Amino acid sequence: MPRIIEIVLFLTPLLTFAVWRLAFPSPTPPAWLVRGAIGFVVLMVVALIWVWHLDAGDANQPYVPDRLHDGRVVPGRAGSAS
Repeated sequence: MPRIIEIVLFLTPLLTFAVWRLAFPSPTPPAWLVRGAIGFVVLMVVALIWVWHLDAGDANQPYVPDRLHDGRVVPGRAGSAS
């Protein structure tokens, strides 16, 4: 999900410029297009920060790496080593 947000953030200026030049061939973009593009970029940055915060683990928890238990790989996790 964060990768999709990064791609959208990258493409937003390019698509906004294309819409402006194709729909309004004037030297300055209309105010509603500028406000809409700014609002969309702000929304995507907030979404990226929110998703990044959700993926973050607790910094005070130790990391337990992957291990082999009864012939199966137990994935790593944050928490106690028990």
